[in-house]
This record gives sequence, C-alpha cells and structure tokens, in this order.
Amino acid sequence: MKPAILHCEANVELTSIAKHYACERSELARDFLHAFRAAKDAIENQPDRFSFLEKPVRRVRVSGFPYQLVYEELDDFIHVLAIMHDSRGPGYWRNRLS
Repeated sequence: MKPAILHCEANVELTSIAKHYACERSELARDFLHAFRAAKDAIENQPDRFSFLEKPVRRVRVSGFPYQLVYEELDDFIHVLAIMHDSRGPGYWRNRLS
C-alpha cells in the first residue's frame, strides 16, 4: 500500500472546503472530512481501480459531495494533485504534476 500525499495546493483546497462546510453546519464539515478520508483510503488501497481523467491522472469521487480527488500514482506514493469541485474547469491542476 502506497501512502497518499496531498500537493500543498490540494491541502489548501481541503482546508478551504472544510471551512466552507463548517460555516454552513459543523456536521457537513465532519461528513465531508469523513468522505474525503474514505476516498483517500480507497486510492491508497487500490490506486488503479479508478478511471483516468487524462493519463496518467485518475480521479475518485468524494461520496455525497460535488468533489473529486485528482491523483497520479508514482513509484513510492500517490500524489493527490487536487480536490476538484465538479463545476470547476478540468485541468487547472496540470501544473502540479510531478
């Protein structure tokens, strides 16, 4: 099992999304973080299970929320490039590729 490591900008996205949901309702933030962890665990356990967004980049949905983890599998770890909102234009994360 390879660890999933967030790009620094993906970490900023995670914090921003959690804060946004916390402002709406604290339960939403908790639920989002739980769904995020489940998606992160899934890519750590089976990174090749999910579909390509554009090779070599894959994505997995954050269940119950309009977000996807965008990631690439490297030799030693899984690099989470972005936590992308469904309505955000794809490709903004390309400059984060290794």
